[in-house]
Amino acid sequence: MPRTSRIAVPAALFLALSACATHAPEPDRPLKAALTTPTDAVLTWHDDRPGVAGHVLEFATEEDGPYTVLQYLPRQVTTYRHPDLIPHTTFHYRLRSYSGPTSAPARADRTDSIRFTWTDESDDEDGFLLEIRGKGATRYEPIAVLDPDVTSTELATLPGEKRASYRIRAFVLGERSNVVRLTTGE
Repeated sequence: MPRTSRIAVPAALFLALSACATHAPEPDRPLKAALTTPTDAVLTWHDDRPGVAGHVLEFATEEDGPYTVLQYLPRQVTTYRHPDLIPHTTFHYRLRSYSGPTSAPARADRTDSIRFTWTDESDDEDGFLLEIRGKGATRYEPIAVLDPDVTSTELATLPGEKRASYRIRAFVLGERSNVVRLTTGE
């Protein structure tokens, strides 16, 4: 019996070390998914390609879609938690990169909103992102997705957003990542 316990410890240690090992990024499979609870998924990815401004994270319940946009995420964000999923359901996730130039829109402050206007200088955009950099923040984050050829929008502001910096990005969607699949528990 003591011999069994001596063997069990190294085996358990090996399994624990394997589970803790970091995985090198796989350029052709940058997206990974895991359940952290039976109904909460965490998605992680790695993308250091030059020119990528951010990613669009999408999900579907069938591998062929239709896919629904979860979030537009700036380049620096490489993880997303998708909470409170439907139990006993299979979900498929994928990323699309986006890129595009930015410009400062003209703004007209109103009592509870800001009206932005800009010039559409591209002819092949998939849309525009209105991005915000809050006071003291170091990066811009998308807060509104607008259709192609749109040249104005109005943003109802929350406290503190009047002092924020804004920019508009004409974006073009890039290639899609691998699709990851996971099935929720109870």
